[in-house]
Amino acid sequence: MPVDEDLPGMGQFYCLHCDRYFASEEVRDEHFRSKRHKKRVKQLSGPAPHTQLDADLAAGMGMPDNGPKLMSG
Repeated sequence: MPVDEDLPGMGQFYCLHCDRYFASEEVRDEHFRSKRHKKRVKQLSGPAPHTQLDADLAAGMGMPDNGPKLMSG
């Protein structure tokens, strides 16, 4: 990773799942063993909670319901 003086540990020790930087490799490795990290990894590996289609349907923006077709005749 590129060196960034504004981040902890110069931006070298990062957890992708939790989007966090750490001051040292030891602290990062300790984080990897934590309950918070393991819960986050499990949450990310599961199914997505909602999709854009779910949101559109909930907002009433789904497929139009034109009602039953009437026979002309």
